[in-house]
Amino acid sequence: MLFTAKKSLVACAYGQAIFIYNGASSFLLSTASQVVAIALNAEATLLSVVTQDKKLTVYEMNSTRGEVVSTREVPRNTTSMVAAAYGGKEAILVGGNAGEVNAYPLPDVTAGEKSLLQHTTSIITDVAMSVDGKYLLTADRDEKVRVSHFPATTLVQNYCLGHRQCVRQIATCTVTPSLFVSVGLDDALHLWDVETGALLDAFALDTSDTKHCGLSVCPLTNRIALVRNTDMAVRFFSINADKKIVALPLMLPEASQPSNVIFNESGHVLVGYKAAPFLQQFDIAGETPALKSIAGVDAFAAIAETTVLGDVDEEDGDSDDGELRKKKLKPSHWKSKMPGHKGKETTTE
Repeated sequence: MLFTAKKSLVACAYGQAIFIYNGASSFLLSTASQVVAIALNAEATLLSVVTQDKKLTVYEMNSTRGEVVSTREVPRNTTSMVAAAYGGKEAILVGGNAGEVNAYPLPDVTAGEKSLLQHTTSIITDVAMSVDGKYLLTADRDEKVRVSHFPATTLVQNYCLGHRQCVRQIATCTVTPSLFVSVGLDDALHLWDVETGALLDAFALDTSDTKHCGLSVCPLTNRIALVRNTDMAVRFFSINADKKIVALPLMLPEASQPSNVIFNESGHVLVGYKAAPFLQQFDIAGETPALKSIAGVDAFAAIAETTVLGDVDEEDGDSDDGELRKKKLKPSHWKSKMPGHKGKETTTE
């Protein structure tokens, strides 16, 4: 399940189905190939979608039809995507597993292409924009988050260092725009300062598979919602006044194994599941979470019920975490590359 939310709009994708919900009504879109990334622009008027066949399509959200505005091919396998604005213009920024971030103008993505970042051999795992739009945040396999000026992305503000394994997801904080959080394969939830790159707090998590996860910060309360691949429940945290991460005892009713999570502008949390009911919405303002209805969700769930998802990470490798978990080389490997090194001699009798 993939999520994106802006203004009153929430879009979620499961396989080739995209469910659009504005808090009162909903409609469905269908793609020709499995969706691998989705992102709404700031005003929630445009939805950008990348599918497994490397097609980037932009849909208009002002109607209940979701008409196609433009479409083009992207050069690499997409890992993440975010919309950005500068000087009155908008663009969709697409991160790829070859270590690059490319920008395409909105609404017509065919009008150009600009390379913003080249992370050499490091896989881009997630991209985000700072709340004020000044910085592009890129997480990668090499245990770091790079904070670059936007749109002058060759200027690096800082590198956020502290994770011991691949950084999987990042999420910015509307209540405290100078902060953002990240989660990695090292079973740690980190709190960072965007401007300085300082690690403000690190919360140790229970061991879990974090290759697929969901991370979101409430735009009203600074509560954090986290889902990891093998967890059977959504975990909640809060950022307190001392800029520390505090675990919350909040528990949602058990429905199925969660796969993703996102907050909307009202502070409600939407949870995507691997099986029925597939999508639920909760109001967590009170002491007890309240399940809220979602118009039209039954039609989306019916499609999801018959959908068999492909592995969008199948090209990452054959280990549990694919190439996301860095491989350690034996000393003999790099010694053999040094000038003057002689390998084992072979003799014949």
